[in-house]
Amino acid sequence: MIPKPAHLTGAKNGKAGTGTGGRRLPSISFFRSIRFRLTAWYTLVLVIIIALLGVLLSTFLARALENEVDNRLRNGSAQIDDPSILRRGEVLVVDPGTGWVREDIIPSNPEIDAQVTSGLFFVVSNLDSSSSVSKGSVPQGLATVLDLSSLSPDSALMRTVSVEGQRVRVLLRPVVLLSGSETGFDYRVIGAIIVGESLKRQDDVIKLFNQLLRTAGAGGVLLATWGGWLLAGRALAPVNKITSTADAIARQGDARESLATRLEVNETGDELARLSVTFNDMLERIELAFNGQRRFIADASHELRTPLTAIRGNVDVLLRLARSGRDVEASDLEESLGDMKRESARMARLINDLLLLARTDAEGLGHMVRPEPVSLEVVAREAFRTGESLAAGQTLRLTIRQPLMIYGDGDRLVQVMIILLDNAVRHTPSGGTVDLIIDAAEAERTGQLCARIQVVDSGEGIPPEHLPHLFERFYRVEGSRSRLAGGSGLGLAIALAIVRGHNGWIEVESPEGKGTHITVWLPILESPTGTTGELPILPTFQEAPQG
Repeated sequence: MIPKPAHLTGAKNGKAGTGTGGRRLPSISFFRSIRFRLTAWYTLVLVIIIALLGVLLSTFLARALENEVDNRLRNGSAQIDDPSILRRGEVLVVDPGTGWVREDIIPSNPEIDAQVTSGLFFVVSNLDSSSSVSKGSVPQGLATVLDLSSLSPDSALMRTVSVEGQRVRVLLRPVVLLSGSETGFDYRVIGAIIVGESLKRQDDVIKLFNQLLRTAGAGGVLLATWGGWLLAGRALAPVNKITSTADAIARQGDARESLATRLEVNETGDELARLSVTFNDMLERIELAFNGQRRFIADASHELRTPLTAIRGNVDVLLRLARSGRDVEASDLEESLGDMKRESARMARLINDLLLLARTDAEGLGHMVRPEPVSLEVVAREAFRTGESLAAGQTLRLTIRQPLMIYGDGDRLVQVMIILLDNAVRHTPSGGTVDLIIDAAEAERTGQLCARIQVVDSGEGIPPEHLPHLFERFYRVEGSRSRLAGGSGLGLAIALAIVRGHNGWIEVESPEGKGTHITVWLPILESPTGTTGELPILPTFQEAPQG
């Protein structure tokens, strides 16, 4: 099998020069840069999250503090006996006639005193607040903001009022007069018990919490913005390196030196590291293609110059003889014209091969293949007859181990076999052997049964270092496989293109000094145009007569 070229795994260190070619990259606006936009998005999302958390935490804290105050107010209200009047004739807490409030209605005990010390205040008042008893720090003007007439006999009210710019939370319990008659009972509110507490302390706690939250949030946003800016810059650093390298390559004067530049690949294993590896692989392929193009142009120029030089030399000789007035011998004229015809034919073949490969590059491999059911035995026998005429002392043998029908282009397959036979004959010494073998086998690459075409010679073999380049255009192995042996160096490239057009591949084994074994694999059950119909494999086995 043809080994692949060695892959560059390490990064080449190269500094881009400041050539005169190319165009300078346009500058990027600060606000249009990806780094700024990433940082702005990070900051915006963080601000929204902190704002939402701040609102939620502040609301929950205010609700918790308010519930705590309400519980204290209920506990304080429970310390005062129920002042509701059940019958006439009892000592009234609030006299319905005079509005007088009993002085000892608010008891004096350690629990009440402790609650007063903690900030609660107690008030028992008639409806118009003209008579009241209080204990604790009662805010001035409280009576003016409370509307006791709205109390109902069967419920207590919890309100938050503002007294002289200060918020106060109060619990209002009605004092109810119950009177009875023959027609029923009558309930009437004659006063109220007020238990309250200033919310200044709670407001201060919430205010301090909000200030701390704003300060911490602003600091967190600034820190996150700064960190996001640094992280975005670090994350985009490989992109900037790729951009700088690509720009340097575009502006480099020496294309060969610039294409040899490689990025350093970080060991992070992230997407940007993979991008660097991909960029290096792309540069490697471009460099290989560029070097191949330069070599192709040089080799094509050399191949075309050789026949042109021969033709021009013969023309110059004939012109010189004609200008001198000397008679040209018929044998000399025939020899010169024969040389010119031979070299022009060689140049025509070279140009046709170049055009075929150029069309393959431009239009793909499919244009050169016209698939149809074809017998490999028939194709091989036709190619073998042509190969016998090429032999110069070598023994050619044809072996059909299994007649096969495949879906392919018969003429192109004949061309492939002739190219391989011609290559084997030219590099096999007189007295050697060249075998063409047709059979079927399971391919290791696909695990499927494929048609196999083998060309085995007993020549000098190919050194291992030349195998990866064997099918490159105009490539020749130094030594015996040189231009002196004939050929344009395009035959194997054309053969590979035809085989690939049949969805096949070529493998080469060549121990140096022990001959070369070339194997062509062609799928049997698939067609290059997508036809999936199965073609028959003939069950008979026979040995073809050896040539």
